[in-house]
Amino acid sequence: MSKFPILVAALLLSCASASAAQFYVSSAQGIGLRPGTALDASKPLVLKQGQHVTLISDTGVTLTLDGPYDKPPAEDKSQGVDVAATLNGLVTQQGRRVAGVVRGGGSVANLPDPWLLDASQSGNVCLLDGQEAVFWRPQATSATAFAIMPADRSWKAQAPWAAGADRLAITGLASVHGNAVYFVSLNGTESAITVNAVPAGLANDRVRAAWMADKGCQSQAKAMLRTLQ
Repeated sequence: MSKFPILVAALLLSCASASAAQFYVSSAQGIGLRPGTALDASKPLVLKQGQHVTLISDTGVTLTLDGPYDKPPAEDKSQGVDVAATLNGLVTQQGRRVAGVVRGGGSVANLPDPWLLDASQSGNVCLLDGQEAVFWRPQATSATAFAIMPADRSWKAQAPWAAGADRLAITGLASVHGNAVYFVSLNGTESAITVNAVPAGLANDRVRAAWMADKGCQSQAKAMLRTLQ
């Protein structure tokens, strides 16, 4: 008996498995699912009453599910919100939420890179796990005194921000990490920023853009989508 049909079948099965759609856990309540956990979209997800999860598909669709629930998330993907469609039509009006998926109150800056942290206003920012924090300011014509401290003000780090430079890396200056609040000061004007961690294992930049949008990092999400165009 020829082994060729068996090899072909095995190859097709392998390809199907490798290309299986996935969802990533963005947040979960009442259930032990860690943010960034990958779920097979074709397998049932069981949620009890009072359990809630927000999932992001590998194509950038955000889906919120509430228990009781017992079926594959792929069956409800069409009910999710596509990050590109949401952010391409984003209009921030008086700091209100847009389309139920984008959170945060500040204006949407035109960031030149999706991984820059806006130091000029309070709000949410997103930092890739393991990546150093690089701050950005929209007006770079003059020198600025920069300072940063954690929410408990247990330490304070300072550095000059040279005229003409719109970015400031704080390597060796301070340790900034995700899921924490910091106060950033520019020439004495202080802003509070919430740093959200972006898991390094997310599949692609469309997922990362959706993750940023779900965490309220609108400017960074829009900048990430621009890299896909």
